[in-house]
Amino acid sequence: MLSDELKEDIFVVVESLGFSVYDIEVSQKKLTIYIDKPGGVSIDDCELASRNISALLDVKDPFSNSYVLEVSSPGINRKLKTREHFDAARGKRCLVHTHFPVNDSKMFKGVLTECDDEGIVIGGVRIEFDNIKKARIDEI
Repeated sequence: MLSDELKEDIFVVVESLGFSVYDIEVSQKKLTIYIDKPGGVSIDDCELASRNISALLDVKDPFSNSYVLEVSSPGINRKLKTREHFDAARGKRCLVHTHFPVNDSKMFKGVLTECDDEGIVIGGVRIEFDNIKKARIDEI
């Protein structure tokens, strides 16, 4: 788990390069940082961000064991985790899995048409955020 202070430092580094942090995933041996910018990011963008984040991590040294740093684009079929992610996905085809059935289903494919503080509407079905197990854009 990364401290809030380190996450903030990563955001500062990434934003200073002209990118935004889309998501951060941490596992036992891997730190994955997804970056984005209007029009998408290139391999060169990921390499630049990786070098700068690596320098920060060398100073902060947040891991007791060895780890792998991966900097990547969230991709076309990006995961949707935050209200901001869902808001940006309005008008796009999405795939949403729920914890509990809604209208006798736990999987929904369709265009995300609405997003507010409580949830989303996909394919005409209202799903509350706390019932969303996982979601992603489903454009391909």
